[in-house]
Amino acid sequence: MKPASTTTLVVEPDHNGHHLQSVSWIARHAHPWGPVVVLTNRDAPSSPELEAYLAEDVAAGRVVLEPVFDDIKPAVEEQARVVGEYCRAATSSPVARVLHMDADQALKHWWRVAPAALRGLARRPQVTFMLTRYPARLALTDLTGWRLRVPKAVLAVVARLRGVLDRTVGYAGRDDDARGWIVRRVQDPAFCTAHSRDAARWREEYGLPLDRRLVGVFGVIYERKNVPMLLEALEHADVDADILLAGALSDGVREWIDSLEPARRARLVVRDDYLSNEQLDRMVAAVDVVPLALTNNGPSGIMGKAEAAGVPIVTAGSTVRERELRALGAGVACELTVPALGAAMEQVLEGRVPIRTGQEDRWAAVDRYTTVLLGPAVSAPVDERR
Repeated sequence: MKPASTTTLVVEPDHNGHHLQSVSWIARHAHPWGPVVVLTNRDAPSSPELEAYLAEDVAAGRVVLEPVFDDIKPAVEEQARVVGEYCRAATSSPVARVLHMDADQALKHWWRVAPAALRGLARRPQVTFMLTRYPARLALTDLTGWRLRVPKAVLAVVARLRGVLDRTVGYAGRDDDARGWIVRRVQDPAFCTAHSRDAARWREEYGLPLDRRLVGVFGVIYERKNVPMLLEALEHADVDADILLAGALSDGVREWIDSLEPARRARLVVRDDYLSNEQLDRMVAAVDVVPLALTNNGPSGIMGKAEAAGVPIVTAGSTVRERELRALGAGVACELTVPALGAAMEQVLEGRVPIRTGQEDRWAAVDRYTTVLLGPAVSAPVDERR
């Protein structure tokens, strides 16, 4: 006998960047059990991100979009109220699980506001919070990391004791197989729909130089990605390579580009635009090295794409990325300095670094990710591959 239909309610107010890609992976596994309803902001339905990641799911009825928030960062009280109202209204297919996909800020107040919003439900759903900025593994001397981690762990316990949170999940490095106690660890999937073996094809398709070595910086490109330092590092090491900047540039980065003298500006290949997932994946697969020169001490989605595509990585400024890179054989870790970055990129570009990544079926990583978020009973492997 077919089990009764139940709803998976996904809270994802922010449609920007690649937030909706994770939602598409969740929908792929959860929709056989019933509707997957996404609570998001009012601009999401007309966004290029929606078109890139969820348009097929919406058209096929696998996802129901509910653009209920006026902002990408609605107040936690509003989020709790909307979740409670939807749970009460969904009688034909009751809400069995609520999954908040970017819950670091919501966790601060959920324990306080959610009890009233969820009180009196005929069936209280399983509530899972995904923390995207939770340091999973820390040295005892990392005071900054502990200041981030301890309050979140305490609030997760408080929310559980108050009966409004069942599971808390946080990103860990792709080399980290530990389970986690209060916060269950999950690996951000190393997922790319293109591979470096087809680099020449992608360069030709997107008008990238065929006869130049390319250093790739991707995504939303803002000052913290240290593009000036990367250019200086190439010059310092006398490395004959250009930098591809592919993604939306911040105003500060645009101003820096405009200030360059012609000889230095000629070493930048700029694609200042929103990139669909397909475009981003193919451009990542088209470059010779992906440097991650930033102090955000956590896993990187771009790093995962490069790993899946078999593109070497240079990382600086993060112990999490360094551990992952060394464990997987993905490239070189170095200090966040001009000389060190230059030497590391020279090593990679000269072929002196063996790369072991780029071998795994990309969907296997997604299956592991969704199994942790939804639980094995909900996320049984599916045959469909899109």
